Amino acid sequence: MTPRALMIQLARLGDLVQSLPAIVSLTARFPQRSLDLLCPAPFADLARLFPGVGQVLLWNGAQWHAWAESFVGEFQPARLREVEQYLAGLTTEPYEMAYVLNHHPRAILAGTLLANEVQGPHLRGPLDEELSPWASYLRQVAQIRGSNRIHLSDTFCGLCGVTPPPIPPVLIPSSNDLPADLVEIGISPRQWIAVVVGAGDADRSIPVAVWKKWISTVLAHESPCAVVLVGTERDQTAALAIQDGLSPIIAGRLWDATGRTTLPQLAALLKRCHWAVGADTGPLHLATVVGTRVMGFYFSRARVHETGPYGQGHWAWQADRALPETWPIRPSVALLLDPATGSQQEPVAGWSLWQSHHDEWGAIFRPVGEEDSQNDQRAAVWHRLSEQCRSLQGVP
Repeated sequence: MTPRALMIQLARLGDLVQSLPAIVSLTARFPQRSLDLLCPAPFADLARLFPGVGQVLLWNGAQWHAWAESFVGEFQPARLREVEQYLAGLTTEPYEMAYVLNHHPRAILAGTLLANEVQGPHLRGPLDEELSPWASYLRQVAQIRGSNRIHLSDTFCGLCGVTPPPIPPVLIPSSNDLPADLVEIGISPRQWIAVVVGAGDADRSIPVAVWKKWISTVLAHESPCAVVLVGTERDQTAALAIQDGLSPIIAGRLWDATGRTTLPQLAALLKRCHWAVGADTGPLHLATVVGTRVMGFYFSRARVHETGPYGQGHWAWQADRALPETWPIRPSVALLLDPATGSQQEPVAGWSLWQSHHDEWGAIFRPVGEEDSQNDQRAAVWHRLSEQCRSLQGVP
């Protein structure tokens, strides 16, 4: 029987997409072993496109939330039977190994119940409070931030006991048909720009007024461009507000796809675009893995070194404060229309510009137009944490 392993990623779309480097590294490290994935049910169709993934198991987050809400000191026997039946339906035989990427009780419990051995946040089972070296490092980053330069995707690799892949992974979208009025996207000879309207957290959403000015600046340029608004159903109101008041000439070069695509269709749509622009959010990370060039605006709690666009040659604007007072609209548009000007960018008050690179330690972001004030400590961190892991496992 083929040995089986399970990756457990129960967080948001962006975290799921940023787990792809760990999946690729695990399948390269253990080619004789199948790797399945447990993820939230709404993401399953997209996860089935991930290279190296065998079966995709569906996690019903709403059902587990309902069970948690019904807990009043102890579970009723009927509830326990429902939980047992649900878990039994996920797999007939336990996995040899579960890789848990979320420091969350439900993810840790799922790993413990579905596999004989678990690698992830805890060292000795779900009731042990001692964190693994990589989980401790993640907690420290969340609390202190500081000079951390190890990307979340590469930290996921560390949690799984593998190093980052030598080249950034690529996802090939399926040939899902788009709605009829969106078929033209990416076909006519112009520069197609996907604008990710919203974000998972309201404080990471770029204001409508900023988007209106940014899009108007792009479409007023003499270069032939077209903008595609992308997002979920809850972004449709913002998308309509963005379009409100635009001149007919500009409006004729803008497509609204918010809330109108499945995730596989969104991947295909992003693949058709030359650029994707937005805040630190799931669709922006999805654009990187389908091969679309990305420009991100990082503010609020988002930090480019931890969740910047993974890969080679992407751009990220990092705000100096959580709530920017001004936005680099004209400089970012100029950079998008002529990327060769990146090295000549003048400083923008309140923002710094970074470009993504990739090497043996994964993602690294380097500042544009200034010296990096921090030494690259990634190799030292990897060596230190790897040594700690070997020591705890009794490996010489």
